[in-house]
Amino acid sequence: MSKLGVTGFLFIIAAFFLLCYQLISATLKLGRSNDFVFRNIRLNDVLDQKYFDWIDTIPSVYIQRMAEFLIAAPLFFWLLGIALIFFGIQAFKRVK
Repeated sequence: MSKLGVTGFLFIIAAFFLLCYQLISATLKLGRSNDFVFRNIRLNDVLDQKYFDWIDTIPSVYIQRMAEFLIAAPLFFWLLGIALIFFGIQAFKRVK
């Protein structure tokens, strides 16, 4: 397995641990109430709003919506997507 494959595998492991953390967090909150509330961690939660102010300066409304959608996506999906990119690069680098 190459460095790209190992990097992709590490991103999958990070996504798995993030998902486990979210499940454990929701389960621990279950002790205080009878509601199971699973809350996704998003880029909005991790980074400050000042890093996303540039989205409002994009002239196209459709591109603004797409950027807001990507930023509002759960961090779990970002990690899996980055892992797939690394696996794809590894697959195309092997072909010679």
